[in-house]
Amino acid sequence: MSLFSRNQGYTAKPASPAAAIIVFGIIFAISLFFGISGLMGDSRSLDQAFEIGLDKDTVVSGVPSYGAPQPNLDYEHGINSVTIGHEYYYMIMDESQDNVLLVRADKDFGDNFDSESFENVKGASVKGKVRTASNDVTAKFSDLTTILNPTLMYIDTTYKSRSIKWFIIAAINLLLVATVVLNCVIKGRNGGSAGVVGGLIGFVDLAGMLVAGYLLIYNILLN
Repeated sequence: MSLFSRNQGYTAKPASPAAAIIVFGIIFAISLFFGISGLMGDSRSLDQAFEIGLDKDTVVSGVPSYGAPQPNLDYEHGINSVTIGHEYYYMIMDESQDNVLLVRADKDFGDNFDSESFENVKGASVKGKVRTASNDVTAKFSDLTTILNPTLMYIDTTYKSRSIKWFIIAAINLLLVATVVLNCVIKGRNGGSAGVVGGLIGFVDLAGMLVAGYLLIYNILLN
């Protein structure tokens, strides 16, 4: 009986908000870094890229003369049969049709090219950051690699939207830090009870973490 008597007065300590603030703060800083760095890079024309090749992290822009009217590769990403997103890869060529580069673009990018002649009939331009392809993509386009240069590079025209996603993740985590602090202030004033406002803050936190979590998984998988 004495054992039960000693345990009757025990109450679990509430979790410290400091840990949550640190975690959200770290994710905020990392996301902000990736968002800013993703937009930076030396500029190079598409003609130069066709002539001398692609260098990682440079931003290439120009108008290709020819391109694939449909994705050469539709790379689907998912978790446990749940689709997270798609990567669409297209091959583009210069005017001589002797030089080929790989582009990652949206699903409708191929609509700019004629289905028979592959000519850029709409005069669509390409602007993207040069990135290194994954092993799976490299295996698919092994014809574009050489023994001396086995690393496959591509022009990522979705680089701005990826940075925007990083900025959204950063903004959500900054909001989560603010809501944790606000919740602590409200609990302090109300003697430990957050009330209706605390419930609303909890809902905002949950929604924010779900959105940020999805965007984080999306950016990691489609890296």
